Amino acid sequence: MERPEELERLERDLRAVVARLARSAPEGWTELRLEAVDSRDGPGTHGEWTLADGSRHGLQAEPANLDALAATIAAERGWPRARLHLEHAPAGPYTLTATPEPPATRGRLLVLDPGYVHPAPGRDQPGSVLPPAGDPARAVALLVEYRRRVAELTGYERPLDPPLTPGQIEEAERRLGHRLPDDLRALYRVANGCDVMADGLWLGSLRWLPLDEAVRAHANWARHPHRPDLDQPTDVRVMAEPGPPDTVRRCLNHPGWIPFATADDGNYHAVDLAPAEHGRPGQVIESGRDFHDGPLYVADSVTSLLAAWIDLLDRGAYEIEDAPEDGEEIDPAHPPYLDFTESVRPPRIESSALGPDLPAVVAPTLRRVTVNGEAGAGPLDLAPLAAAPGLRVLGVRHRTVTGLAVLRPLPVEFLRVGLDGEGLAPLAGHPRLGALDLACGVPLDLAPLRTLPALWWLDLSGCAVVRDLGVLRELAGLRYLALTEAQWGRLLERDALPPALAVARLAGGDATDERLRAWSGRFVPAGGEPLHMYGTLEAGK
Repeated sequence: MERPEELERLERDLRAVVARLARSAPEGWTELRLEAVDSRDGPGTHGEWTLADGSRHGLQAEPANLDALAATIAAERGWPRARLHLEHAPAGPYTLTATPEPPATRGRLLVLDPGYVHPAPGRDQPGSVLPPAGDPARAVALLVEYRRRVAELTGYERPLDPPLTPGQIEEAERRLGHRLPDDLRALYRVANGCDVMADGLWLGSLRWLPLDEAVRAHANWARHPHRPDLDQPTDVRVMAEPGPPDTVRRCLNHPGWIPFATADDGNYHAVDLAPAEHGRPGQVIESGRDFHDGPLYVADSVTSLLAAWIDLLDRGAYEIEDAPEDGEEIDPAHPPYLDFTESVRPPRIESSALGPDLPAVVAPTLRRVTVNGEAGAGPLDLAPLAAAPGLRVLGVRHRTVTGLAVLRPLPVEFLRVGLDGEGLAPLAGHPRLGALDLACGVPLDLAPLRTLPALWWLDLSGCAVVRDLGVLRELAGLRYLALTEAQWGRLLERDALPPALAVARLAGGDATDERLRAWSGRFVPAGGEPLHMYGTLEAGK
């Protein structure tokens, strides 16, 4: 129950919201109905004005501070989140009803912790102690040489922005929270960016960012963190190796990645100031909107990137586009440009395999293996995988496996397999296994799950008989759990939910909307009585 002073403050905040809404009302309105709803993706407001002729008009803009009011009410009431329903009439009276917002449901997926985002593995990787590979003096000389060569080849020299002073660079670094690599710092002492730094790379025409714009782009990355789908563990925890092993952190984003060039398509070249164990501070990576599997490694420094471009010129790996016809003058608005015909990015090591079986000899570079077996095929022997010391993902469909113990010394993070009579025992104590999607036709003992410290994602819906679902209550780090309707029933009857569960999934069967609502309703905590607030807004106030 709110104290009088708290209720008075809530009523004052509500009155301010209603007043702002009334000032934006369409001519001739007769009623406003509005609802603020929380979801996994954040707060949202839905509402409409009703006019005298019965027509309805949606809100032109969400009312300011309504989400803050919802958060305040939720905090006062001890609710995880609040749902607000507001009705207002032009004569002045308004009514607000606040109720606890149940967990967000998306079909068979119940989100119990809307703010949860599982951390990418790169955050925990050891950092580099290697020195930077860049050379400031060489980087400047290479830039000058590169621009001279391109101007000769195209007949046009693109202008550079004026250089920055050391004080301007230091101020930008203060805003970034990072010192730029010395070679990139030296380039900004030559010019504060350029219309096009290099034409025709794999990202298209790359624009060298003025440093202020680089600071804004970096801040924008921080404001919009990637929120991967928790229903797909390989999108969340298991990420592709971005280059040579343990060079770039396996993240989708990191505050130590500073963009410095772009094709203006949401993708960037960035200097990496937080490299993984075998990387170099200041190495160049590609990251951004279209890099859903994580960044890609480009070069060990900006210096090396410039050297690679000049090497492409030396080898003739380029074309001149939009060159003027003989006798025509160059149009500065559409000058000719140089298009590289090869990428300077090192070739990616083949790291995945897909097929109906395992080869007798597997490549030591394998990181992911998917076997799509045929129904009725015999057990798959995993012994060849011992030759892949970096294996992180193994998926075997429609087949059971033997030799599961071969995985114990491997850094496997995601495992989808059909189990035989040995069950989970061969995996006991695995230090990195984070996601398990299991099928089993024989009774499955869950006791070995207690020994998997990294386990956060678990799907048992393919298991016919599970001996003791109560084990799940002891898994403090489990955040995602998929079970059948019958399995959920037994788990909830035993009050054995994992204590930190963030996402629950109802798997298998044909669940009607009614059964889905009944299932999700069993998770909703008691929310207490709704809060009602009333008031009257005088015309023109």
